[in-house]
Amino acid sequence: MSADVQTRLEELEALTRRYARYSRSAGGLSSVLGGVLCLIAYFGGQLLHGAAWAGPVLIAIPAVWLLAKGWMMHRYYQRLGHVEEQETPLDRRVHRFCVAVALLVALAITFGLGLVARPHPWSLPAGMFGYLALVWLMVLAAWRWLRSPLDFIVGVFLFCQAAMVSAGSYYPLIGTTHTDQALLMSLVALMFPLAALAMIASGIAEHRQFRALRLQLEQQRRAALGQP
Repeated sequence: MSADVQTRLEELEALTRRYARYSRSAGGLSSVLGGVLCLIAYFGGQLLHGAAWAGPVLIAIPAVWLLAKGWMMHRYYQRLGHVEEQETPLDRRVHRFCVAVALLVALAITFGLGLVARPHPWSLPAGMFGYLALVWLMVLAAWRWLRSPLDFIVGVFLFCQAAMVSAGSYYPLIGTTHTDQALLMSLVALMFPLAALAMIASGIAEHRQFRALRLQLEQQRRAALGQP
């Protein structure tokens, strides 16, 4: 094998590896959308409280994001053909840890509600069953779709905020709380808009990288066909 052929194969391998990232860990515009929706969900709970349409919108946001994320991946970022990114051992361990955290949270919430509602669990308000359903859907989403740490943080918040809204509440904003418990909750929730901003910046950078990558792939395709 000549040096030129070897160099070209290495270039194709590097391009394919970069392209494959958009099947799993790189979101591009879907990350930008996820960050924007996270900010809407974070501020919307407080600012839109009382609006009749706000509850259904906030509850639907996680599903909207995941559907848009899948559509963008298949129709835009992988439209030249699906190439699955290979997980590294570290990626696999991080993902399993995130799924385990989501599962433990769901189990703890379910167990706690079970203790509160016994011996008549069906006496819980309808919104609480929606709350539980969204918490367990969060676990499914973490396992199937939330592959990067930022995806996990933002996705978990979207599901948790939707669950809170279903139960008739929401995460409070800093400065709007009057109890120590609510203040602690608002401080914990503050990490999510920060993660959303980081996700937006990351998504913009990934999208720019993809545009450059697409040009390189098109150049390689034209070269293979003998086109100028």
